[in-house]
Amino acid sequence: MVAVVDGDTIDVDTGAGAQRVRIIGIDTPEIGRGGKTDECFAQEARAMLDELIYRSDVELIADPTQADVDRYGRLLRHVHHEGHSVALTLIKTGAGYEYTYGAAYDGQDAHRTAQDAAERDRRGLWAACATGGVR
Repeated sequence: MVAVVDGDTIDVDTGAGAQRVRIIGIDTPEIGRGGKTDECFAQEARAMLDELIYRSDVELIADPTQADVDRYGRLLRHVHHEGHSVALTLIKTGAGYEYTYGAAYDGQDAHRTAQDAAERDRRGLWAACATGGVR
C-alpha cells in the first residue's frame, strides 16, 4: 500500500514496515512546509501522483547506478505501477522535471525526451508557472 508525501516521494508499506521512497529520475516542485509557500505546481504534482498510485500496489526497483538511500535516509527506487514507470508518467504530464542526481540512471533518455515534449506542448507546470517551468 502507498501513501503520497509529495510529487516525488511516497511511503510504502513493505513486509519490513513502512519505508519512505524517493522516486528516481524525477523532481517535482516543493510543497511548502513549516510556514513556507508552495512552489508553483507543487500541490498539482502531489495530486497527480496521488491519483495515480494512492493505496495501490507498486513495484520498487533498485538501480545499480544509484545509491540505495539518499542523504535523508529515503530509499532510492524506480517506482512502477501496473507495469509503467510512475516518474515517466508524471514527467509526460508536466508534473515534474527529469532529475539526475550524480550518475545517469536507467531510463534517463526517456525521461529527458518526455520532459522536452511536455515543455514543447506546454503541459502541466510548463503552462501554469510564470517561469515556464524553469527551475
